[in-house]
Amino acid sequence: MKADDTRHFPTVWIAALWVTASLVACNAKLPEPESPGAKLYAARCNTCHRLYAPSLMKFEMWKVKVEMMQGEMVRRGIPPLTPEERQVLLDYLRRHSDDGA
Repeated sequence: MKADDTRHFPTVWIAALWVTASLVACNAKLPEPESPGAKLYAARCNTCHRLYAPSLMKFEMWKVKVEMMQGEMVRRGIPPLTPEERQVLLDYLRRHSDDGA
Protein backbone atom coordinates (compact mmCIF):
# COMPACT_ATOMS: atom_id res chain seq x y z
CA MET A 1 0.00 0.00 0.00
CA LYS A 2 1.38 3.42 -0.95
CA ALA A 3 1.70 6.12 1.68
CA ASP A 4 -1.00 8.31 0.11
CA ASP A 5 -3.39 5.32 -0.10
CA THR A 6 -3.54 5.05 3.69
CA ARG A 7 -5.33 8.39 4.06
CA HIS A 8 -8.42 6.85 2.40
CA PHE A 9 -8.38 3.78 4.64
CA PRO A 10 -10.62 5.23 7.43
CA THR A 11 -13.12 6.43 4.82
CA VAL A 12 -13.39 2.92 3.38
CA TRP A 13 -14.05 1.43 6.83
CA ILE A 14 -16.63 4.06 7.68
CA ALA A 15 -18.42 3.42 4.39
CA ALA A 16 -18.36 -0.35 4.97
CA LEU A 17 -19.79 0.05 8.48
CA TRP A 18 -22.52 2.40 7.21
CA VAL A 19 -23.58 -0.08 4.50
CA THR A 20 -23.65 -2.94 7.01
CA ALA A 21 -25.69 -0.92 9.52
CA SER A 22 -28.12 0.12 6.78
CA LEU A 23 -28.69 -3.46 5.70
CA VAL A 24 -29.33 -4.57 9.27
CA ALA A 25 -31.78 -1.70 9.85
CA CYS A 26 -33.67 -2.47 6.64
CA ASN A 27 -34.15 -6.07 7.64
CA ALA A 28 -35.55 -5.44 11.10
CA LYS A 29 -37.99 -8.09 12.25
CA LEU A 30 -41.62 -7.07 12.49
CA PRO A 31 -43.69 -8.00 15.53
CA GLU A 32 -46.28 -10.72 14.85
CA PRO A 33 -44.78 -11.41 11.39
CA GLU A 34 -47.53 -13.89 10.45
CA SER A 35 -50.41 -11.60 11.42
CA PRO A 36 -52.60 -10.08 8.69
CA GLY A 37 -51.41 -6.59 9.70
CA ALA A 38 -47.71 -7.43 9.42
CA LYS A 39 -48.25 -9.20 6.11
CA LEU A 40 -50.20 -6.24 4.75
CA TYR A 41 -47.56 -3.80 6.01
CA ALA A 42 -44.80 -5.81 4.34
CA ALA A 43 -46.71 -6.33 1.09
CA ARG A 44 -47.99 -2.80 0.55
CA CYS A 45 -45.45 -0.52 2.23
CA ASN A 46 -42.24 -2.34 1.34
CA THR A 47 -42.87 -1.91 -2.39
CA CYS A 48 -41.81 1.76 -2.24
CA HIS A 49 -39.61 2.05 0.85
CA ARG A 50 -38.01 0.04 3.61
CA LEU A 51 -40.14 -1.08 6.51
CA TYR A 52 -39.85 0.83 9.75
CA ALA A 53 -40.40 -0.85 13.09
CA PRO A 54 -43.88 0.10 14.31
CA SER A 55 -42.36 1.05 17.67
CA LEU A 56 -40.40 3.91 16.07
CA MET A 57 -43.42 6.23 16.17
CA LYS A 58 -46.41 6.95 18.34
CA PHE A 59 -49.76 5.82 16.95
CA GLU A 60 -50.97 9.35 16.17
CA MET A 61 -47.93 9.81 13.93
CA TRP A 62 -48.62 6.48 12.21
CA LYS A 63 -52.14 7.68 11.41
CA VAL A 64 -50.70 10.81 9.79
CA LYS A 65 -48.13 8.73 7.86
CA VAL A 66 -50.73 6.28 6.56
CA GLU A 67 -52.86 9.17 5.28
CA MET A 68 -49.82 10.76 3.63
CA MET A 69 -48.91 7.47 1.98
CA GLN A 70 -52.47 7.01 0.71
CA GLY A 71 -52.04 10.28 -1.20
CA GLU A 72 -48.59 9.25 -2.39
CA MET A 73 -49.95 5.95 -3.74
CA VAL A 74 -52.62 7.78 -5.72
CA ARG A 75 -49.99 10.20 -7.03
CA ARG A 76 -47.83 7.29 -8.22
CA GLY A 77 -50.72 5.41 -9.78
CA ILE A 78 -50.68 2.68 -7.13
CA PRO A 79 -54.07 1.55 -5.83
CA PRO A 80 -54.48 2.99 -2.32
CA LEU A 81 -55.42 0.85 0.63
CA THR A 82 -59.05 -0.16 0.77
CA PRO A 83 -60.93 0.94 3.91
CA GLU A 84 -60.61 -2.64 5.22
CA GLU A 85 -56.84 -2.78 4.54
CA ARG A 86 -56.39 0.63 6.13
CA GLN A 87 -58.16 -0.58 9.29
CA VAL A 88 -56.09 -3.79 9.47
CA LEU A 89 -52.89 -1.78 9.03
CA LEU A 90 -53.85 0.84 11.61
CA ASP A 91 -54.88 -1.83 14.13
CA TYR A 92 -51.49 -3.49 13.67
CA LEU A 93 -49.60 -0.22 14.01
CA ARG A 94 -51.68 0.74 17.06
CA ARG A 95 -50.76 -2.49 18.86
CA HIS A 96 -47.05 -2.10 18.15
CA SER A 97 -46.54 1.67 18.17
CA ASP A 98 -44.29 3.39 20.67
CA ASP A 99 -47.21 4.23 22.92
CA GLY A 100 -49.24 1.08 22.25
CA ALA A 101 -52.30 3.28 21.91
